[in-house]
Amino acid sequence: MTTRSVAAARSPLALRLIHAVIFLAMTAGVLVVARPEWEHLLLALNQPFHAGAAPRVPLLAGAVVAAVGGLAIGLALLRGRSAPLWASAVVLLGVAGTVAGGNGRGLMENRSEESGNLAILRVARRVHLTMIQELQAHGEVPVEPSAWQQALANATPRDDVFRTQDFKPLPMQLKWLESEEAKPEPMIPGTLWAFVTPDGIGFSLRMVGLKGGKPALLPDDRGQDLVLRGLYNPDLPAAPPTPSSNIP
Repeated sequence: MTTRSVAAARSPLALRLIHAVIFLAMTAGVLVVARPEWEHLLLALNQPFHAGAAPRVPLLAGAVVAAVGGLAIGLALLRGRSAPLWASAVVLLGVAGTVAGGNGRGLMENRSEESGNLAILRVARRVHLTMIQELQAHGEVPVEPSAWQQALANATPRDDVFRTQDFKPLPMQLKWLESEEAKPEPMIPGTLWAFVTPDGIGFSLRMVGLKGGKPALLPDDRGQDLVLRGLYNPDLPAAPPTPSSNIP
């Protein structure tokens, strides 16, 4: 290698340091922002179900390319050489991926099992109140699953509360029970178990959520299965209609 080519391969030390500090800081920023996505990805791949939105692909890809570029820049600095142009370019590409992935506000909270369980509990409460109104207004609730399916559809704000291991969203669904004690298999998170007495004057709802990545019935304060019940009471006035948007 000639003296001229060696000089071309090297830039002043101060300039190399400044360049490395800036681009390695960018790389570190991308990795910090993408860390929750990688943690969520690993968690989801190691259990049958999980809660919340799937990892953001732009952040995952951005972290990979930024790490490659940052590694190349670091190695060039250690060898006393100028960083290759492509390394700086891929770090910038990683930054662009981070920006494209959005700020992710609220994602971490929505990815917790507690958040998913609260979401199905809210939906169950809406269905419960809808059927309580039916019970008090007509003295009975529908004894056919179709009306309950419609009540569930009206009460469900979104279908990405729970997902499978391959990130397929699980729509909330209704499981019609022949007896209140029945525990159908397989258990699927996001399912409401509904039982209605043959005469329609009473009903109960149980909810399947998540515990440790596995389906589980939501518990009450005593650790027993949480059950929302309805029973016709002729001494109570008919409940006025309540907009679903006002139900917590």
